[in-house]
Amino acid sequence: MRSPFSEFISRLFPKLLTNYQAKRWRSRLVSLICRALPTIFAIIIIIPMVYLGFLQTIEFWAYNSFTNWRGDRPWDERVIIIAIDDRSLSKIGRFPWTRNLYVQLIQKLEQTEASIVGFDILWSEESPADQQLAAAISRYQKVVLAMAWDKSGQPLLPIAPINSAGVAIGHILKREDADGVVRQVDLQIQNIPTFAVSILQAYDLTTASNTLLPELDQTLTINWTKRVKDIPQISFSDVIDGKIPASTFRNKIVLIGVTASGIDDLVTPLDRNPPASGVHLHAMALQNLLQKNSFAVAKPIDIWSIALLGSLFIGLVLPRQNLWTGSISAFVLSGLWLIVTFIAFKANYLIEIAVPILMFLLTGFAIALQERWQMQRSLKLADSQLQYESTHDHLTGLYNRALIETRLQNLLHPQDVSSQSGDHQRLIAIFWINLDRFKTINDTFGHPVGNLLLVAVSQCLCNSIPPNASVARFGGAEFVILLENPGDQQEAIAIADRIQTKLQNPFTINDHEIEVEANIGIKFHQINRPDNPDSTEIISPELLLRDADTAMFYAKKLGNSCNKVFDISMRERVLKRLKLEKDLRKAVALCQDPSNQNDQEFLIYYQPILSLSDMEIVGLEALIRWKHPERGLISPIQFIPLAEETGLIIPIGDWIMRNACLQVKSWQQRFPKAKDITISVNLSPKQLAQDDVLEKCLSVLDQTQLSSEYLKIELTESSIMENPDFAISILSQMRQAGIKIYIDDFGTGYSSLAYLHEFPFDGLKIDRSFVNNIHKNSNGMEILQAIISLAHSVKAHIVAEGIENLAQLNYLQDLLSEEGDGQGFFLFRPLDVAAIEAIFQTT
Repeated sequence: MRSPFSEFISRLFPKLLTNYQAKRWRSRLVSLICRALPTIFAIIIIIPMVYLGFLQTIEFWAYNSFTNWRGDRPWDERVIIIAIDDRSLSKIGRFPWTRNLYVQLIQKLEQTEASIVGFDILWSEESPADQQLAAAISRYQKVVLAMAWDKSGQPLLPIAPINSAGVAIGHILKREDADGVVRQVDLQIQNIPTFAVSILQAYDLTTASNTLLPELDQTLTINWTKRVKDIPQISFSDVIDGKIPASTFRNKIVLIGVTASGIDDLVTPLDRNPPASGVHLHAMALQNLLQKNSFAVAKPIDIWSIALLGSLFIGLVLPRQNLWTGSISAFVLSGLWLIVTFIAFKANYLIEIAVPILMFLLTGFAIALQERWQMQRSLKLADSQLQYESTHDHLTGLYNRALIETRLQNLLHPQDVSSQSGDHQRLIAIFWINLDRFKTINDTFGHPVGNLLLVAVSQCLCNSIPPNASVARFGGAEFVILLENPGDQQEAIAIADRIQTKLQNPFTINDHEIEVEANIGIKFHQINRPDNPDSTEIISPELLLRDADTAMFYAKKLGNSCNKVFDISMRERVLKRLKLEKDLRKAVALCQDPSNQNDQEFLIYYQPILSLSDMEIVGLEALIRWKHPERGLISPIQFIPLAEETGLIIPIGDWIMRNACLQVKSWQQRFPKAKDITISVNLSPKQLAQDDVLEKCLSVLDQTQLSSEYLKIELTESSIMENPDFAISILSQMRQAGIKIYIDDFGTGYSSLAYLHEFPFDGLKIDRSFVNNIHKNSNGMEILQAIISLAHSVKAHIVAEGIENLAQLNYLQDLLSEEGDGQGFFLFRPLDVAAIEAIFQTT
């Protein structure tokens, strides 16, 4: 079963519930796309940066930093360098040297057991000693030669005799990055291997080794494992001079190249000042190939996949608890990625850091922007919602009191005087609408149905008024309609009649047909232009609304579905009523304050009740009087209805019962004639409806020490009929406690006759209207006799009220014989305490 709210929504929007599933998935998809927007933003930013090479600087920094953080690695002892260093140049002379020196070097190396020798020297120009060098190289059969290309791309090969004498040739081309650091070498260019590869290939031939080489169609990413100063190297001059033992070169791969400063310099992550040289690069490449510790470079697709997954993890998976959650997560993930890449670097894996880290940080930044935008948007929406809620009713969506007052204020005091019509006055009408029996509907069907009914009524009102009219809900079941320029008063009254007619049609709410009726108070007002000299009355929105409310109050007195136009006399009566209510509240406060007993404004008068058989006083009825400090004695007819309406009757009734019981107990103790006197106290419908009414009665009897048999509770038929089940339960308990129950004004509430046999009561008080009609017509006597017969049938004691002459008394004495009592002005008027005591004092 669907809830009332779902039922209401489904009726307003028939397709809403049927499309709910699809809309929910669309909502999820939109939410997913919104959370993925930071990733999309990061990708859009990064792709141009990668294309333009802006991220290379970060990669260069990471390569250099990681190399320095990791430190040196062990060197392969098979590789050694014979360096043409500064010391050799100072001893032998300026470079380049004659070929005879290299012949001598080869002759020295022939005396060693070196595995292979590689000359990182270009011999592309002819020299007188070329034939001797070629002969020495050819005789040694272990020399690998170097070649390069000039700027035009032409190969720089050794001259023919030397070239044909070597066992292999390799290029010595260096690839410098934008920051000047050499990080890669091409393993093969134009089918010519790099110098290190050629040396290893020759090494395998001369030593019968089998070195596993990488594919030559790719680059070798150099892993700089040592600073050049720590690489094993021997000065060229020392070798020529025979200072180096032959065993130094046994089974070694010997590289000969220039290390002197300023000739073949290159920068490495470990050597910038002083720099390294080309022979160091080839030695390091050779070391990497021998140790198989060159860098394995991660594929770009893998890097992008990791970057995307991390970005989506930040954007889609992690909760966004606050503005900085995404940014903090991005920084943490970036730090983790930096650690991972460094660990991989130490394991000879080169992984890019720029794309993932920048992806993470840009995602976090975008999330922060998105969250900030959403926060500002939420604040704007919340502000808009607050603005809306401050001017609209949350249940019906109608205007509330604040907005209606604002519109009235703008009408009464317009900012743009020129926008008004040319007439000096414009008519507005205010309808104050009150739904009758709404509380009963709420109690019967429940608040959800009541709320739906208010929504339906709101829709009905909106459909019943002109386009320029405004409808507002003032809380509960009260609505206000503001009509601007209705034409004339009759047209406005016709609109009110139309509203009442539409509201009389039953509303179907959750399969319940509910009928409502409304009373409408109408206030008309002619708006004076600011330049109208005849405008003298100061009018406010509050005053106009109060007048409409007042008119509605008088419309309710006329009956259901009535409307009433306000006139100034109503305001005066309401002001008097408000003043009376204020004074009544003050009087109630005084009666509840034990310290102000001398300032009490309420008085209790007692009207004696006489036995019709012997005319002796058998009881007293407690009747309240209000001695107003300014207006004097006020009749209960004037203030009791007001006390009933405001709920003040409850503390007033409690005060009467307590003080009356206390007074009667005092009289019983002081006067012999009063020892069996009873006290009758009226119980109002509101008192009877209180859950603690029985406890209050028993508490008063306990406090005053008055026996319960002397207390008579009088209540009307209508008060019992408001909630018969509850009333019967309470009255039964009162009777069980010994309290007597009398039905007051009996005969006026005919609807209760069917329940008479069910009511727990001890007596009936015949209403004064029947007593007054005894001798006016025969019907009066017959009705009275019927009531008395009815009372006899249920064994109820009878008290006749309103005896005003001797004839009435004689008739009632004959009719009631010895079974009834009488009360009325002919017998005794209500008397104050002193008068009652004077009666009791007489013998």
